[in-house]
Amino acid sequence: MASTSTSNEAEAKELALVGKVEMRIALTDTDAKLEAILKTYLAPLLLKLASENVSVRNKVISICQHVNTRIKPQEIKLPVAALLKQFKENPNVPLIRHFDILYIQQGITRIPISDRLELLPILARGITLDFSKSFLHGSQLFHLLLRLLGYFKLPPRGSKEDGELRTTLGVTDEDAKFLSHWFGKLILLNIVRQGNNEQVSSVSCPGVSAEEYKFLTIQGKPDAWDPTADGGLNLAETKVIVSKFLASGMFTDEERFFPALFASADTNSRISDIGDDIMKRVLPVANLEDQKVVQQLLELYFGSQTTGGPPPVRIPLKIKILNLLSKSVVSSTYPKQISRIMEEGLISDHGQTTRTATGREASKFRSAIFAYVNFVARQGAAKDLTTIASGLVQNLKSFIEDQGWPSPNKDEDLELRGYGYETIGLLAKAAPDSILLEPTVGLLDWLLHSLREDTSGRDVAVSIEEALSSVLGAFAGPISDPETLSKFRQILLKNTLVDHPNQQAGILGNASKTQKPFRSTRYVAARFANRCLPYHDVLARWIDILAISRPSKERHEVVEEGKKGLSPYWYQMLNASTDPLAKDSSEGASRLSFPDFDDLVGYIFDQQYDSDGMDIDVEDDQFVLDRIKRFKTEFGDALPVVVKYCCQVMMYTALVEKQISLDPTVEWERKLESQVSTDQRARQAIRNYASEKRHLSSLATLLRAALREVVQDETAEIGQAGEIFVDLCSLCPDSVWAQAHVTADFRTLEPSIFSNNASRRAVASHSFGLLASHQDCNRRDVQTSLSLFLERIQVWEGAIGAEINKASGATLALGYYFSRLHWRGLMSDTSNEQLKTYSKILFDMLKKSTDATLMEAVHLSIDQLSLFYVLKIETLGQYMPYVDLVDKIYETAKSGNTKAILALGHLAMIADEDGDEESDNSDLHHVEKVLYRLHEVRQSEAQFSVGEALSCLACGWDSKALAAALDIERPDQRRQQWDDPWDTPSGPKRGKSLSRVLKKALDGCRNTKPSLKKASVIWLLCLLQFCGHRAEMQHHLPACQTAFKGCLSDRDEVVQEASSRGLGLVYDKGDRQLKDELVRDLVGSFSSDRPKMTGSVTADTQLFEPGALPTGDGSITTYKDILSLASEVGDSSLVYRFMSLAANNSIWSSRAAFGRFGLSNIFSDSSVDGYLAENPKLYPKLYRYRFDPNPNVQRSMNDIWNALVKDSSSTVEKHFDAIMDDLLDSILAKEWRVRQASCAAIADLVQGRTPDRYEKYLGQIWDKCFKVLDDIKESVRAAAAALARVLTGILTRSLEAGDSSMKNASAMLHRVLPFLLSTSGLESSAEEVQAFALHTLLQIIKKSNAKTLRPFIPDLVERLLGLLSSLEPAAVNYIHLNASKYNITEQKLDDMRLASVRASPLTESIDRCLDLLDADTTKELIPHLEAAIKNAVGLPSKVGCARLLVTLSTRHSFLFSPYADIFLKLIEKNIHDRNETVASSYGAAAGYVARLASDKQLLSTIAFCQTLYFSAAADSDRARLAAGDIVFAISKHAADRFTSVAAAVLPFVFLAKHDGLEGVAKPFADTWADNVGGDRAVLLYLNEIVELATEHLESKKWGLKHAAARAVADAVTSITSVGGAGGADEIGKAHAEIVWPALEKAMGGKTWEGKEVVVAAFVRFVERGRALWGVDQRVGAEVVKIVTREAKRTNAAYRPFAIKALGMVARARADLDLSGVVAEIVGDVVQELMEGEGGEGADKMEVDGGETGKRAAVTEKTLAAAVEALCDSINPKILQGDALTKALTEALSLAATAASTHSRPVHLAAFEALKSLFDRLAPDAGLALSSPQLHASLQKLLFDSRFEGLSEAVRLKRAQAVVSLARCEGAGWARELVRGEVEGRAEKSAVVRGELGKCLSRE
Repeated sequence: MASTSTSNEAEAKELALVGKVEMRIALTDTDAKLEAILKTYLAPLLLKLASENVSVRNKVISICQHVNTRIKPQEIKLPVAALLKQFKENPNVPLIRHFDILYIQQGITRIPISDRLELLPILARGITLDFSKSFLHGSQLFHLLLRLLGYFKLPPRGSKEDGELRTTLGVTDEDAKFLSHWFGKLILLNIVRQGNNEQVSSVSCPGVSAEEYKFLTIQGKPDAWDPTADGGLNLAETKVIVSKFLASGMFTDEERFFPALFASADTNSRISDIGDDIMKRVLPVANLEDQKVVQQLLELYFGSQTTGGPPPVRIPLKIKILNLLSKSVVSSTYPKQISRIMEEGLISDHGQTTRTATGREASKFRSAIFAYVNFVARQGAAKDLTTIASGLVQNLKSFIEDQGWPSPNKDEDLELRGYGYETIGLLAKAAPDSILLEPTVGLLDWLLHSLREDTSGRDVAVSIEEALSSVLGAFAGPISDPETLSKFRQILLKNTLVDHPNQQAGILGNASKTQKPFRSTRYVAARFANRCLPYHDVLARWIDILAISRPSKERHEVVEEGKKGLSPYWYQMLNASTDPLAKDSSEGASRLSFPDFDDLVGYIFDQQYDSDGMDIDVEDDQFVLDRIKRFKTEFGDALPVVVKYCCQVMMYTALVEKQISLDPTVEWERKLESQVSTDQRARQAIRNYASEKRHLSSLATLLRAALREVVQDETAEIGQAGEIFVDLCSLCPDSVWAQAHVTADFRTLEPSIFSNNASRRAVASHSFGLLASHQDCNRRDVQTSLSLFLERIQVWEGAIGAEINKASGATLALGYYFSRLHWRGLMSDTSNEQLKTYSKILFDMLKKSTDATLMEAVHLSIDQLSLFYVLKIETLGQYMPYVDLVDKIYETAKSGNTKAILALGHLAMIADEDGDEESDNSDLHHVEKVLYRLHEVRQSEAQFSVGEALSCLACGWDSKALAAALDIERPDQRRQQWDDPWDTPSGPKRGKSLSRVLKKALDGCRNTKPSLKKASVIWLLCLLQFCGHRAEMQHHLPACQTAFKGCLSDRDEVVQEASSRGLGLVYDKGDRQLKDELVRDLVGSFSSDRPKMTGSVTADTQLFEPGALPTGDGSITTYKDILSLASEVGDSSLVYRFMSLAANNSIWSSRAAFGRFGLSNIFSDSSVDGYLAENPKLYPKLYRYRFDPNPNVQRSMNDIWNALVKDSSSTVEKHFDAIMDDLLDSILAKEWRVRQASCAAIADLVQGRTPDRYEKYLGQIWDKCFKVLDDIKESVRAAAAALARVLTGILTRSLEAGDSSMKNASAMLHRVLPFLLSTSGLESSAEEVQAFALHTLLQIIKKSNAKTLRPFIPDLVERLLGLLSSLEPAAVNYIHLNASKYNITEQKLDDMRLASVRASPLTESIDRCLDLLDADTTKELIPHLEAAIKNAVGLPSKVGCARLLVTLSTRHSFLFSPYADIFLKLIEKNIHDRNETVASSYGAAAGYVARLASDKQLLSTIAFCQTLYFSAAADSDRARLAAGDIVFAISKHAADRFTSVAAAVLPFVFLAKHDGLEGVAKPFADTWADNVGGDRAVLLYLNEIVELATEHLESKKWGLKHAAARAVADAVTSITSVGGAGGADEIGKAHAEIVWPALEKAMGGKTWEGKEVVVAAFVRFVERGRALWGVDQRVGAEVVKIVTREAKRTNAAYRPFAIKALGMVARARADLDLSGVVAEIVGDVVQELMEGEGGEGADKMEVDGGETGKRAAVTEKTLAAAVEALCDSINPKILQGDALTKALTEALSLAATAASTHSRPVHLAAFEALKSLFDRLAPDAGLALSSPQLHASLQKLLFDSRFEGLSEAVRLKRAQAVVSLARCEGAGWARELVRGEVEGRAEKSAVVRGELGKCLSRE
């Protein structure tokens, strides 16, 4: 009971307290008292809502309901701060918080803005907790926060206040995260129009879930985002506000990342610009490799799958997200999401994307998807890609096929199509096992099909090729699955044969008979074959063969690829970097192993027919022939290539089997041919290989195929097929011949023997000799052929043309036949007889014939007969003496005929060696002498033939030159080992001949006769090569070395080549001791001043051609002349060793001396390397000479360098500093060659090295490089430019590399930029230097990132602005000064210059620098920018400065805002520029800068403009124009700021828009029109306008005074149009009192042009200003005085307006009768004018035009005004009866006088004035119209007979006046006159008669 009692007491107490509050509230009878009570009690009252008693709570609620009705007036302020504090302090009492927030929402708009802003920290603090307690309250508070943010002024970005903003507002980290999250959601928010049945809880928008949507719309409140509703917000403006708030220091980069991303994708540019600006600063520090960030991005992209979750974001934001994901490697670890991106973006494209994005946006979206998938394919891990690559590839294929495949549909996006192909390639490369290496190899086939038939164009084809290049590597490794490998090989072959003329062959079958492909795939197929299949794969080689089989009809790259595939060297090179097997030498060698010879031949000739089911197991005798026939039918073009390559494979395989090494080098084919033709052991190895039975079929096929090429077309070129056939015949056994049926078909050679083609005749004849001499040949057929040939040669004397060729072929064929038949031992009596016949004819030909073709056949025949000893000394006599025969052949040989020369050598083999060495009479000596005499022949080829002939003379068949000459095997040949030498024909022995010949060659090498020396060196080389195995040669090797070395210095390159080759041979053939001695001797001869061997370079040796190196008094020619070069190294011995390195010395500049066979091989000895190691000073010199301008020196030095330096990179690195120091010293040397070489050497030295290695040299390099850029020699300048490009490239690549090379890039910039900006760069006097410095600078700016470039931006911007003018062509200034000469205005030229500045790359670079600004850099930039503006010279720089201010104000307003006042003030100084374009540019810039300026500075600028305008000199229009430009620019570009200071500026604008100069007035007029809605605005600023005008009406400057007067007039006109207190057209007294003093003053003074405007305004004032002059007599009297004064003025142009104004004022002043005054003034004027008309004026009026015409027009205008004034002056309200009659009589009398001129304007004015006058007269006015004078005047004015000549319109006006007259009492006489006109039809016009008829109708 006690507790209940206590409870009741507490309840009663609470109710009593609440009741007292209620009473206080109820007793308040005013809003002010209620406000005071609520301020004290509202918050405590609401606190009682926490009471435990329901009655108390209900009581409080009822009081609140009462309060709600009382506080509806907006003037009542609520205690919002106390309520908000209470709200925060009671988080657990929902009822209190509900009513608190209710009153906060109502009251927040009623308190001052300053009070509202004080609530912002309280609102933001703890908002996270508030949200957690109540979702509804959280949304309401957030909405209140947004309402306050609009009034919050953010501190300047980067300022101290900005950095401390978070602390200032007291926001915790949790609250900041909360706000940034919801700010981001707000940016994503789009209001959704809800349907009638749609629930708020289910509404969402892209990126915003249903719950989030409810939060942002305050539980779906419809007016939350309605700016017209109470408390509603403008969504777009709010987004802009929160975006700016996000950019402040309130948030960290991590917090603002996502909101900034959302903002950057907004469609509103105001929001996206802010978002982009934030992202530029956030991205560099954002961690895109954070999985949480990536997950959030993906969640945004896809949206939520749950009910009510956020839908996917819009396409623009998706594009931004994809761009970010493309920079995150972690994003590639989400395979499912990546696959979904592809499916939804491309495959499901017709669903979502097409609905939400169209046109360019959709294209950008797909491009972003491709870019991301491309990134994933490149960066993703294999395990991730493997899971999705297959699906992605399938999706991409579907995308392409949906566009139409292989040919696309119309209007498809081909760029995306190409991107799709490329991405397929990358994905397939990333996961080859699942995509490419599957059994069907379908993707590769699809890509090849696409390449073949896709008609999208070249760009898409390039993309397909790139995709194929990407997948190429997947097939490079061994393919383990046989099925996959088989399919892969079939695909390649199919695409090789797809457009082959016989494509139905092989594996294609009938299915391939389709339309012709769009483009060939042979190149790709060959490329895949060469890189993906091993060299021994026969199909790959077959593909290569097909690629080169039709060189004239095939693309060059296809042929080249085929050649590379067939060459083992190039195959190895192609696969060196990509082939994983190449890393292991044994496996690499296995991959490079040659195809099996039999498999290769079998596949090429047989396998392609297997699919046809052909039975190729035919009889042996037909097997080969069928093979060839089938192949020739299908692939005839390929047969020569097949024969050649298969033979090469066979030969190489044979050599390898016998361990005869032949490394696959670049000249592999030539070396193989050389070895087979000169190495007897190699030939024996091949013969042994060919003798194996397993190769029988293959060799027979090749032999038969080669024969077919020889005999198929006797007119075509035979190529290499003939030589191959001969080689095969000589190397294959008889069994192969039999299998190939060559002996049986030897007669098929006859057409070719008789051919007109010389090479074909030679091969066919040789072949005939080999075949027909064989014992298996049909003897009858042989005899038939022999008879035919003998018959042909017997008629040689009468043969001409083709018959000569036939005789020649027959002669040669018989020579080969009898020589081989003799060697085979098959000579018979018949044969001997035939031989005698043939020999007789042969020697007759030699003696008598002069035909070159026939003589060549004779020489070759004698050559062959001698070689096999068919001819003998003892038998020769019967035909021709031996000596005569030699001399006869010599006659042809001395012309350089190599066949004749060799014939001499072989003929010498049949001569016996004389036992007496001193005897010169022997036949052998005679031949020897003849051969020596051939040294006079200039052709080097001939001398090599002489050398070969001498080797045959000296050694006979022991000469290696004859290794290939023994082309058949003797039947009785026996050997035990495969490499046993063949028996050779036996002839005279040789013992001493070699020594004798060798001695003469050595002596010739020392001879000074150039031709003999040259020939001797070549002979010695040949003897060493062909006879080097003989003991005599081994004994003479030291002498040969001396001879060769002595000839190295010869200036003839052939001698050098031969000497170098000879030294190499000596080195190869000598023993170790000889080799060492050779090296020491060579080095010593080049490094010592003591000649060690004959031929060493001495002091007098001529090194240069005279004049090659000119000096002032001669030229350098000898070694002695270059000794002064010793100072370069400091050691004369070193210079002496490399004496000729200094210039173009014949030894060292020789290409030949350091060729592949020469000194480079010798110099590679280790002793030389050791020598160099002890002399490191040589490296810098040798390095520089590698870049000598002379290409010969370059080649030589590179050879030496490669020979001496084993590891070039490590050697250069070790001696880097020494080399660089030497090059920097040499780059400015006196000799141009040295300077040029140094430039090239430095460029090579710095490339590929990290910048820190040469950082310390950068300054010197740039400095000296730029000096040499201005070199006197063009080639040096070019080299310097190349060096500069290299340096620029290095620098820009470092800048592009980003953070990884930030340190290097910054260091380089610190060194390079000051140099570029110095007198050595941009300020250089050399145009080339200046241009390149500028190019370099622009590249640096373009490539640099923000962090690297920012320290330099202030100085760069200043210098670039200056360069805008300094780099302008001088011609522009000349044209500007002489514009009139070129018929061009200065303004037009300035416009062109302005356009040039805008398009300048300098301007682009300046913009780039500004884009990289941050707060600190901007602060540093400001003084530089001030200096640039102050110091700018020339229009481009000044305009550039103005443009820069515009850019800063628009694109970088956050950064530039704190400094806007400075530059707005600075513009005031530059607006005075003499050039109007510059002044206008600065004026426009002022408008943009004004956006950011403070109110104080803006007002100061307005004041400046006023001062500029009013203080300008009387004749200075430019100053006033500048003021107008500034004001108009501020109005246009800073409209909101202009509005804020409108009161201060618009009165000035109003005055200035009345400037007398139209150009000055226009900007002011435009400004007024843009900012004023109508005439009422004049009333708003009337006091200010009148005050300003009054001030300047007293000005001494007539222009200002007149402008002020016009302004007053316009003001009067404007205020009369908007009405006043007196009526619709009356001026209120207050306004009239304001205007009158100014108007009175404006009417004072002299007349001036345009004053009539003021007079018109004065009349208007009088007409509508009765409220003033009607009560103020002074004003009324002053009005009359003023108008009378003005009417009396004598200014002819002004007087009409003044007189008219007089009449109008008289009419307006209804309280006065001014008719007398008017009559007096006008009477004088009329009299004056009429006297002028009758006097002098008469003559003047006769003149048409000119000044007289103008005066006449003024007179007419004045008289018309006079008539109007007279009529207007009659005041019927005051004048009555006689007074009226008198006044009217006087007035009309003067009017009649004025009208007597019969001028149309006067008549028209009179008619209108009279009508108005009679309309005003009352019928009872007592007017006596019958008065004679009045009657006479009216008759003159209205009834003159001359009116008939007036126009109808004027006559109509007269009729209207007559009608008005007729209405007056006593006007009967007028009606009678009218009757006559109407009834008598005196008036012709029916209209006029009708009007006149109205007079009669009133009777």
